[in-house]
Amino acid sequence: MKLLNIISSPVLPVAPTALCGAVYDRFQADTSLVAIPVVEHQRPLGLLRRVDFLTRLADRYGRPLYERRPVIELMDSGALMVEDNLSLDDLNRLLVGSRDAVQDGFIIMRGGFYQGIGTGYTLLQANMARAEDRMRELEAARIEAEAATRARTQFLANMSHELRTPLNAIIGFADFILTEKKRGKPIENSENYIQDIRESGRHLLGVINSILDLSKLEANAFLLREDFESPSILAGEVLRMMEGMAKNRAIDLQLSHSGLDYDLHADLQVVRQILINLLSNAIKFSPEKSAVVLEIHHDDDGGIVFVVRDEGPGMAPDVLTKVLEPFVQADTGLARRHDGTGLGLPLVRAFTEAHGGSFTLVSELGVGTEARVAFPPDRSVARQEATYALL
Repeated sequence: MKLLNIISSPVLPVAPTALCGAVYDRFQADTSLVAIPVVEHQRPLGLLRRVDFLTRLADRYGRPLYERRPVIELMDSGALMVEDNLSLDDLNRLLVGSRDAVQDGFIIMRGGFYQGIGTGYTLLQANMARAEDRMRELEAARIEAEAATRARTQFLANMSHELRTPLNAIIGFADFILTEKKRGKPIENSENYIQDIRESGRHLLGVINSILDLSKLEANAFLLREDFESPSILAGEVLRMMEGMAKNRAIDLQLSHSGLDYDLHADLQVVRQILINLLSNAIKFSPEKSAVVLEIHHDDDGGIVFVVRDEGPGMAPDVLTKVLEPFVQADTGLARRHDGTGLGLPLVRAFTEAHGGSFTLVSELGVGTEARVAFPPDRSVARQEATYALL
């Protein structure tokens, strides 16, 4: 905070040749004046302090003696003068041993030229205003710390569920197989048990990879391994991967795209992960026998855009903001109907922004949700150019 922010208002100065009688009348007329600066050619020479000045002229012989004399004779030439680029902290330290400056004011200059008068009252106001600002900052920090604590608690609760469930399955099935083998009993459906162990391991690996990816992104240590591929080919690959999940819920997966003759220049594995996250969310939260649409088109600026649209329950505006925070889920009730770490959408946003793109989520309760991933125009490359780039 600069000193010009704490002066009351510029006090009209007087010249060193001004008569004391005129200044006395001015002090008498304006009881708010604590001091009047004496200035010559815009440069301050000193202060006429109210108490000292009026005491001198109020004396029985004072006014007849001084009223026709120049004010320079009664001016305090040792008044404190400070530049307006001085910090409030430095001024506080400077005023610690200066009682007169606190009580009767001090001169504020800019480049040696007079700007105004600072007083103890305006200084107190400035310090109180700063104290209030600091209190607000501390309160905001406290709220942020509490939110971080809640997020950490929620994270631990989620991780407990997400890690223990597949680990228990892996250990349980493995123990069962080993126990049955020791007993010499034939193991029926062993292939199914092994498949369950594999799927649980894959789920566990996916959870760990998501946490590691988010950590790398937050530490700016995430590297893009870029290549060229047709957006429609990428979308087709991901849709085939999600067919099993969709069929289990009787969800109709649809792909909509115009004939794009451009390739996407990006980290293709990351783009696949973006689409997998969006489609798995859409399928998971959509009612059975509804449709999930993956749409690809060119934006107005030439960038490639992926849109995932579902017919799910939608989200309220406050929930819509929260689900973009790590470890927060749309369905956070005690009886959670859907598993997940709450990292899917935050990772989508972080992966998209790592490519210089933008992620938008639009939702309406009872209507559904639309997730939009837009890559910048410089990542949309004509097929021929992309072929040359690979050579």
